[in-house]
Amino acid sequence: MKSCLQVSLVFLLMVVAQFSFAQNEFFFNHYMFNPSYYNPAWVGSEDQAFAAAHHRTQWAGYDASYDPEGAPTTQLLSLVIPVQGQFSGFGLSVSNDKTGPLNSVQARISASLKKEFRFGQLSLGVMPALNVASINANYRFVDQGDVLIPSGSESQFQPNLHAGLYFKSNRDYFVGASVENLLQPGFDFGTDAKNIIPTNYLLMGGTTFGLMRDLILNPTILIRSDLKTYTYDISAVAVYQERMWGGLAFRRGESLSLLLGYSFMENNRLKAGYSFDYVVKDQDAKQPTSHEVFIRYDLPDLIFGGRKAVKTPRFTF
Repeated sequence: MKSCLQVSLVFLLMVVAQFSFAQNEFFFNHYMFNPSYYNPAWVGSEDQAFAAAHHRTQWAGYDASYDPEGAPTTQLLSLVIPVQGQFSGFGLSVSNDKTGPLNSVQARISASLKKEFRFGQLSLGVMPALNVASINANYRFVDQGDVLIPSGSESQFQPNLHAGLYFKSNRDYFVGASVENLLQPGFDFGTDAKNIIPTNYLLMGGTTFGLMRDLILNPTILIRSDLKTYTYDISAVAVYQERMWGGLAFRRGESLSLLLGYSFMENNRLKAGYSFDYVVKDQDAKQPTSHEVFIRYDLPDLIFGGRKAVKTPRFTF
């Protein structure tokens, strides 16, 4: 019965993906190790604090004619802290995304509330944010003498808001839904055209299968939509002895990916991962490969609202 429920969940999410639409936010292949950026309700669901870092180089080696550093790059730093009691957790994240002359920085603060049920845990989260967009006016204009042509660089600031729901079942599956860019921040950089960041909708789900002794399989799916276009990531990661992992992923209309990782230190406190993407569509307009590095360090003694374990030579209390 449990396996049937898990298979049904994965199938349902794949069907929903066919009727969804896409988004314009950046992405990471190792999102299943740190979904807090996509869904604030996930914060605190692991009952363990951690700090995580992601770095992604998209289409490595891409060189635009007007921009010698044309390959998009993205970095993300996250801190997640669980809370005992009514709150589920708090989180902080800072992202930096560079695409040609445009550089986008976003700082997010997330908080979630949880409710325990006999069949699982339901969480509600909100994430206020500050978007900072900077543009380097390194363009080739037809009329170089136009006084309205911007020069140098310019930055603008806009508030933003994200929210989400997350359900973790006692039967080893989870599902979450979130909304990004509720305030739809816009940046005009002194022109009449205002670039609005559209509201995005995300649906994430996954489960766990025991394949054999010391080997488990974690399939997940992430669907992203702005109600005009859509994309989805489908991945399956196998974990051996809770320490070593490897898997494959597919991103609609973009790439196939290989994910590899290993956990170090006592209790697998330090996790390091790498992913390699190979572009399968529109290679003429891109470089064929992308690379991603992921690092996570668990902080088991960091928790709010509860007593920490104090160890002595003879007792733990």
